[in-house]
Amino acid sequence: MTGIRYITDDRGQKTDLIINLKEHGQIVEDLLDALLVEERRNEETMPFDEFVNSLKAEGKLDE
Repeated sequence: MTGIRYITDDRGQKTDLIINLKEHGQIVEDLLDALLVEERRNEETMPFDEFVNSLKAEGKLDE
């Protein structure tokens, strides 16, 4: 695959990855988004209306 290079250690084990973002930027962005979703999977949620009302109460959103 073009635009991707591996860095290896003294034993030939892959340790790092260099990705050309001009070629593969969208794929990398999608991967990072998926990782973020997985990381936040068990976070507490709140109904949208409640969220909007809390932003209004904090003065962070115009009414």
